Formats: sequence, structure tokens, C-alpha cells
Amino acid sequence: MSLDVVKLSANGKEILKKFVEELNLRGAIIATAEGLEMASYFKEEEDADLIAADTATILTSIQSFLEAVGRGKIKEIIINADKGLVVIEDLGDGISLAVVAPQNYTIGSLLVALRKFVEDLKK
Repeated sequence: MSLDVVKLSANGKEILKKFVEELNLRGAIIATAEGLEMASYFKEEEDADLIAADTATILTSIQSFLEAVGRGKIKEIIINADKGLVVIEDLGDGISLAVVAPQNYTIGSLLVALRKFVEDLKK
């Protein structure tokens, strides 16, 4: 199962908005491995271009680290910071999803919802 890139390009913002609003997240972005934004939705003004570029940089660095320690390919990256969570999910085909959750958000519930969302994206 792979992503419908045309659908994401045309309807990505609406798809992300629904996901972000339903889960009361701060925002989400779908980006290419080159750091280009495909779609994003944030409740507050954010620099989507910078976030997309930084997401690509993080993915490249972590993948290099994983190769160095023989751990395979990235599935997801969970960043638990003092002001909230960021989860970066590899969607395949050189595309990633980064989700920003507020402080005190439960990691488990976010991961369960994120996995279902990704599964729905790939249908």
C-alpha cells in the first residue's frame, strides 16, 4: 500500500486540518525527503517551509545514525520536549509526516491515532 500523492497534494491541508482538530494537536506537516512542504496545517502561524526543511534534516541525520549502529530504516521518531511532543513518521516514497502535540499530551494515544491516520492515508 502506498500513498496517493495526487490526493495529498490536492486535499492534504483539509486532511491534516481534520486530524489536527479531532485530536487537539498544534499542527502537522507532510513533506518530501528534500525538505519541501506538500501540505500542512497549524493552529498558530508557523514557518512550514522551515519545518519541512528541518524535518528532512532530522530524518537524514537519524537515518545516518541508524545505519552506523546497524538498526535499519526509520519507522518513526518521537521527540519528547519540555513544551510538547513531535512525532515524525516515515510514510514511504520519500515522504514524511511530522505531528506537533501540546505539552502533557499522552504519547501512547498520539501513536495509536497516528498509526490509524497513516493507515487511512495509504488506503
